Amino acid sequence: MALEGIFDPLTDAPFGAYAASLDQTILFWNQSARRILGYSPDEVLGRRSYEIAAGTAPEGLFPSHRDGCPSIRRLRDGLVPHRVQTRMRCASGETKLVSLTPMVIAGTTDDAPILVHLFRDAVVVNGSEGDDDADWVRRSTSGTGTDIVSDHPTAYAVPEVSPMLTAREREVLGLVSLGWATPRIAEELNISPHTVLNHIRHFRRKLSAPTKLDAVVTAIRLGILPID
Repeated sequence: MALEGIFDPLTDAPFGAYAASLDQTILFWNQSARRILGYSPDEVLGRRSYEIAAGTAPEGLFPSHRDGCPSIRRLRDGLVPHRVQTRMRCASGETKLVSLTPMVIAGTTDDAPILVHLFRDAVVVNGSEGDDDADWVRRSTSGTGTDIVSDHPTAYAVPEVSPMLTAREREVLGLVSLGWATPRIAEELNISPHTVLNHIRHFRRKLSAPTKLDAVVTAIRLGILPID
């Protein structure tokens, strides 16, 4: 997957960085994230961000984000996710004010989007450092086939009327949004790969989407995908 290539330079980046799928499963956690928040990669990888520290804090990493991921909310509204100050929960149980820059990234044109969050301790951040961090990611991924989806969310055409997808089409679309390949979807739903491809073809047509990525982003914009 082309997205995996951006994680290598982020490993030793001077700012905290973690990546999550659209269901908020953490896929990557760098060394600066460990330094700032205290969680090791083994403690967070494969878990959803709202499950971290769930023993003492059901809200997980973001105590204030009970109404869903702000990156997805802004993408759904056709806006570019922007840098904010927010509180993240540390491994100690305390919360820390951070300067957070969210980005929505995809690999090749058919890859599902990934949420990448860049953050620094807000008490030491200066001026436009958060914006500089995002520019650093853009420079490091240029020419790799990686696409900063949130830089141009309005480029995705949204139908004027929300199309009616069948329950199975929504189910397949949800798994596609998590980056699942056709054979895995077929096995999970106990249907043939050919049937999966038919469902993908049908929801792409209904969403006027030339690729699976377009379909996912359009479905987010329309509120069809139940993503927090």
